[in-house]
Amino acid sequence: MARRLTTQQRIKRARAEGFSRKQLASAFGVSVSTIGRAERGAKRTTIEAQAAQFYKLGKRAKQSVVSGRASLPSAKPRRVKEVFSPVVSPLVRAEGQLSQMGDSKVVVHITSKTTGQSRTLFARGGIDADDIAGDLRRAVESQTERQYHAGGGVDWDDVTDITIEEY
Repeated sequence: MARRLTTQQRIKRARAEGFSRKQLASAFGVSVSTIGRAERGAKRTTIEAQAAQFYKLGKRAKQSVVSGRASLPSAKPRRVKEVFSPVVSPLVRAEGQLSQMGDSKVVVHITSKTTGQSRTLFARGGIDADDIAGDLRRAVESQTERQYHAGGGVDWDDVTDITIEEY
């Protein structure tokens, strides 16, 4: 009767098949150092179940597990690193659009959160992008007061989107 393979022997055989410690670690859901300790024969490793399942798989199944297309049932779930993108205000985004417009004539659309309405500024003939670049806030406020007779100007907390279009 055949003797049962130890975790160390299973890891060594997987390494002999060409799998790196890093690939095995990602497949098992553990650290690379845990794989190294198990490979050297440490007694208190917690990857016996993963190693046994991986060892029983066929050649293609092992490749799909290592590549990430499939996972072992006993493997710990991978931690997903959360990547936070910086929150960019509509005004900053519009300034960026303006800086790329050059000296062309543009029209500015401002959309409100509460009403959902869009106001179009500089609609008659447009305005040179160079004239309002760098100080879009002041230009929009003064044009809003002129065009819409709004005494308070623009409520910047209520603005969801500022779109710059060529005239």
